[in-house]
Amino acid sequence: MDKKAFHKISYGLYVVGTEIDGKYAGSVVDAFIQSTSNPPTVILCSIKANQTNEAIKQRGEFTVSVLGEDIDPFVIANFGFQSGRNVDKWANVPHKIVDGLPVLEKAVAFLRCKVTEAKELSTHTAFFCDVNDAWLGEGEPLIYGEYQKGMKTQAMEAFKAFKEKNA
Repeated sequence: MDKKAFHKISYGLYVVGTEIDGKYAGSVVDAFIQSTSNPPTVILCSIKANQTNEAIKQRGEFTVSVLGEDIDPFVIANFGFQSGRNVDKWANVPHKIVDGLPVLEKAVAFLRCKVTEAKELSTHTAFFCDVNDAWLGEGEPLIYGEYQKGMKTQAMEAFKAFKEKNA
């Protein structure tokens, strides 16, 4: 199977944020879709091994920051290339707290989601959610294919520089 075929599926990149026991959690996701418009509902697929997945299960709610075309590649690296068990990812990026949950300051949109159902899949948990609030920012969303074409390399380089600087 040529797994690069999946790179042709059009979707965005997002940072999911939540909080549990006074600690913020977050991760980059690409498996996030709107499932209905009235009422607004979404589905998030989150890697089971991630700390963010555990925190969403405990808290039952999360935010989604929609990443824009002009996002700093470090943001993707920060939330995608390290574990929140070892570092406070939110301390490394500009963010704000909205109703107790973290969102990126520079995002093209934000959504606040409440889990209504969760289904365990082989490697991921599918969270079915109501959207309780949404805010529109500026700019156009980053499409996954564009990330794969060039921004992924930039994200890796930004993360390497960050690790070297903070070693």
